[in-house]
Amino acid sequence: MSFIKKERGQKPATADPDALVVEELRKAGADPTMPHETRHFLYVPGVKAAQQVARSLKRPDRRIEIETSARTGYWLVAVIQSVIVTPETIAALRTEFEAAVEPIGGDYDYWQVAVDNG
Repeated sequence: MSFIKKERGQKPATADPDALVVEELRKAGADPTMPHETRHFLYVPGVKAAQQVARSLKRPDRRIEIETSARTGYWLVAVIQSVIVTPETIAALRTEFEAAVEPIGGDYDYWQVAVDNG
């Protein structure tokens, strides 16, 4: 299994950077119409904020991990969820995650998608 990483601010050749990932999935031999594991990385100031964000984003179809971060004063909240990767799906998740972290001074950093082509 490998990952395709989409960083915030990355400037691909297409107008929609999230749409590029669907094409990259296809090129990697994965079926973009099937669910793939995505990982979204959120940084928040402090462990209590990380726990608060984790509780607010908890759903039965998600796994949430809290880890220390290389960023001084911040903790990493990783949200892992299998979805059919479309620009609309990723945009909706980004909106949800940004809304969860921005009020507490957090940051939605980037996302990855797992490529499991057999």
